[in-house]
Amino acid sequence: MLQSTKDSSRPTVEFQPFAPGFDEDPYPNFEPLRSLRIAYWEQGRAWLVNTHDDILAVFRDKRFTSDPRAWELAGAIEALRSPELDAINHNSLFAMTDQAHARARKLVSPSFMPRSIERTRPMIQGIVDSALDAASGKETLNLVHDFAERIPVRVISAMLHIPEEHDELFHRFSVAALRQMFPGLLKAEDIPQLLADIREGYTMLSDVIEDRRKNPIDGDILTSLIQAEEQGDTLTKPELISLVATLIVGGSDTTVHLIGFTSYNLLRRPELVKQINDDPGLLKGVLEEVLRFDNSGKVGLPRYATEDVEFAGVKIKKGEMLMLMLQLGMRDGSAFPNPDQFDPRRDTTGLIAFGNGPHYCLGANLARLEGVIAIGSLFRRFPQMTLLEPPTFAPHPAIRKMDTLKVRMRPLET
Repeated sequence: MLQSTKDSSRPTVEFQPFAPGFDEDPYPNFEPLRSLRIAYWEQGRAWLVNTHDDILAVFRDKRFTSDPRAWELAGAIEALRSPELDAINHNSLFAMTDQAHARARKLVSPSFMPRSIERTRPMIQGIVDSALDAASGKETLNLVHDFAERIPVRVISAMLHIPEEHDELFHRFSVAALRQMFPGLLKAEDIPQLLADIREGYTMLSDVIEDRRKNPIDGDILTSLIQAEEQGDTLTKPELISLVATLIVGGSDTTVHLIGFTSYNLLRRPELVKQINDDPGLLKGVLEEVLRFDNSGKVGLPRYATEDVEFAGVKIKKGEMLMLMLQLGMRDGSAFPNPDQFDPRRDTTGLIAFGNGPHYCLGANLARLEGVIAIGSLFRRFPQMTLLEPPTFAPHPAIRKMDTLKVRMRPLET
């Protein structure tokens, strides 16, 4: 949607994340980037940062921000504006000052620490078992729609005590909130529905917050945030809505794809399924390796220069966007030996799939636990499940959106 102007002084690179076949196997398209620390992508109007060390450096460098309002083209797409979307972006964790961001994370972080997340295990197991019960008896299944999509939204809804009837809107809202983070890659015809989903979701969250204010729930995350606001902390109602929106976005669609991509990688490696069923502890390593080896990201994670910066041998102007190419960073041989080999027993200490620094993903512990419970339960219940056909993918500006993953639940009768 944005017009690109060629600048001959920039080291540019051809990058085609929307080419046919990219979602199925993006790594041949990433190949030209692997020898470059940084290069300019004209179509996306962004610098692509490609090495593990440089990505870490940007995460930790205060001259780069996650606040999209710092982008030189912020507001350039007038159609992508609404009071609800403006309120979410203005009050999001990504847009807060360092002090406000630290305060907001301090309020919500205790609920996402490992010990707190571990207490959600029975609830998650119940949601997973319910999804598997619905699949029991079926000959074939689409693991994306019939399993993966049934879990993360319900988990975050349960954590916030939001009624189940809102799950479908929750999902649409989370997808829309994620897509609007990449305005230059949106199609004009997609914007009206995106704004409608944002508006409906915002209204629903506003109503839920008002109801929770009148009817607090002991031990509830949302109740704790509301009470903190009432005790004089800085969370206003728009900030509360935006913070909950962040939890929804971070805790739903990305975890759907973690479950889907892990299932696919295991179905391609039947011997690994047997090893996991014999040694359930190996599953944690499988999930980490899927995040590294077959990440669902299509383009990078955006950051914006708050001043003119010299970085990785190039001059980056204030307001320019950087895309942190996590997929390349996690296949960087200097950080991960034999990076193109799938090895669930490797040391993934340097994994950057959930970011790094002040904006490290709040929901990382939750996503990992959901993945372990969902995948472990799925393959224990259906150990003879087999892949019927390769997955298909739906259009999306930011992620490899797996749409179908069709499996046969039991062997054919002979």
